[in-house]
Amino acid sequence: MFSKTAYPNHLEKSSSGGKILLLILLMLIALSIMLSCNRPNYANKINPVLEKYIMAWNTGDLSQLNSIVDSSFELRKVPDFEPTRGIKNLENYIIGTRKVVPDFYLKETKKLFISDTAVVVTWTFKGTYKSESDAPPTGSKLEIPGFSVIYFHGKKLTGEWIAFSDLTWVKQLGFNIMPPSKQL
Repeated sequence: MFSKTAYPNHLEKSSSGGKILLLILLMLIALSIMLSCNRPNYANKINPVLEKYIMAWNTGDLSQLNSIVDSSFELRKVPDFEPTRGIKNLENYIIGTRKVVPDFYLKETKKLFISDTAVVVTWTFKGTYKSESDAPPTGSKLEIPGFSVIYFHGKKLTGEWIAFSDLTWVKQLGFNIMPPSKQL
C-alpha cells in the first residue's frame, strides 16, 4: 500500500532508529559484562581462610589460628552475644567446646558473601555431649543447625557471631520444657 518512494524519509528514519537502538542495547550489555568481570571475588580471597578456621573447630588443631585470625578477633554467641576477645580466648573456647563434645563436627551448608568484609555461613553441628558444661553429661547425640556471620579484613578473620536454637540444643540433650504454672 505504501511505497518507499512515497514515504522515503519515514522508512529510513525508522530503520536507522532501530539500528541505533540495537547498537545502544549491545553497548549496555557489553558494559554490564565488563563491570561484572571487574567486581572483586571475595570468595576466592576468604574461602581458604574459612576452610582453615572450620578445620580448627573440627579437629582441635589450633596451630594455624594465628595466621588466619586477627589479634582483635571477637567471638559472640547465643544467648547473650557478649564478646569474647582475642585469639587466646577463641582457642580456649574451641578447646572447651571440644572437651564437652569431643567428636564435634561442623558441616558448612551454604555461604553468602554480604560485603567485602562479611560472609554468612550456614552449618550443621554434630557431636556427642560427653562432658559437663552448663548441663550434666548425657551422652546425647546432637545435630544442631545454625549460622555464623563471620567478619574479615584482608585475609584475616576479625570476628564471628554464632546463632542457633537453644531450644533444639536443650531438647536434644534430653530435657523437657515445662510451661510455668499459673499463679493464683
